[in-house]
Amino acid sequence: MTRAVLLETRALQIGSAHALCAPLDLSLAAGELLLVSGDNGVGKSTLLRTLAGEQAPLAGQLLTHGSPRIRHLPQHAGQQLSGPFSVADLLRLNGQGDLQHPWVPAQRRQRVDRLSGGQRQRLLLAMLLSQPGDLLLLDEPGQYLDQPSQAQLQDWLAEPTAALGMAAVVMVSHDQLHFSRAQRLHLQGLADG
Repeated sequence: MTRAVLLETRALQIGSAHALCAPLDLSLAAGELLLVSGDNGVGKSTLLRTLAGEQAPLAGQLLTHGSPRIRHLPQHAGQQLSGPFSVADLLRLNGQGDLQHPWVPAQRRQRVDRLSGGQRQRLLLAMLLSQPGDLLLLDEPGQYLDQPSQAQLQDWLAEPTAALGMAAVVMVSHDQLHFSRAQRLHLQGLADG
């Protein structure tokens, strides 16, 4: 079965002042999973920000087909939650006041800034995974999660028709994850000079 291509890149160069890695040619269709790895500083997070439209590419083309609904979970997003608001407040502000998910804390009056790092990450992942999306960009989603939560997240991502519908997923991870259906992209930095 041929799936619709959601996103393509042609000679895409990413970075701020200079290119962080070689030009990228990618094609991502509905239901596909792309695992991105590489050393620190080679552009993994920059790639996701560029694919999300949050950062302009240095050169090349980024083509989306149709109008894909893009959902992005940046690295350390849970740690950036601060302020005197509750879980219920956060859900309401995000239009998800009635969200029922095993990763949403039962005590919805609890302040978000008093949740552990893992609880914050689980809450943000529950919110993201519960929203309709065609392309999910996940930057180190297993970070701060305990082993059972990491295993559950891996199960959710293992099959395109399970919890995610037919969303395509681009995930940055340093963990050794085993997905039989995954494409893999290893970014390498450009030599200085």
